Amino acid sequence: MSLLIFNGSPRGEKSNSDIIISWFMKDITSATTVYLKKVKQHESIIEEAKSFDQLLFVFPLYVDGMPAQVKHFFERMNQHKEVFKGKEVSFIIHSGFSEAIHSKNLEKYLYRFADIMEMKIYGVFVIPGSEGFRIMPPRMTAKKAKQVAAIGRDYQRNIPFQKEVKAALEGPLVHSKSQAAYFKIIQKLGLSNLYWDQQLKKNKAFDKRFDAPYSE
Repeated sequence: MSLLIFNGSPRGEKSNSDIIISWFMKDITSATTVYLKKVKQHESIIEEAKSFDQLLFVFPLYVDGMPAQVKHFFERMNQHKEVFKGKEVSFIIHSGFSEAIHSKNLEKYLYRFADIMEMKIYGVFVIPGSEGFRIMPPRMTAKKAKQVAAIGRDYQRNIPFQKEVKAALEGPLVHSKSQAAYFKIIQKLGLSNLYWDQQLKKNKAFDKRFDAPYSE
């Protein structure tokens, strides 16, 4: 197996995508990772892809779509279809949303993209609730890490992924009524904004969080 992994996060080496890649790689002996945030290197990355027969894209959801650098790379791939035809490809989409439904349109797009590129697709995996992975202690992400490692292990063995693992990783498509009620309570208590408030304070913008510069 010669595996090339594409980290599509704008955060690059300090991203939740890198954390997920490390989980996937737990039982994989070797792989090469490239960072798509380095847009000027996209042509050389395509050249590098020629020597790999398996590709994995890991990136966060951006506005129910993909980061701009991922879209740019896909467009470059389309211009070099001969490089990618027949290769096996997989995708891991993750997002801060706690419901899998936000990623489902993109999941369909990725299956279609692989078909257009005449690539063999191993799977598209959706991971909700990923925003805090890079700052959470390992005990809080242990379950997700184990699930992603299981997919990586099946991939290493060249066997189909376990559908129940994929389903457990995604969780429910939408929240149940009881879960929705729980999140409303969390929101009212202000606990759902802890991370974002921290980022606002870090960037000296906390006192501007209710500004509406485009309102009349």
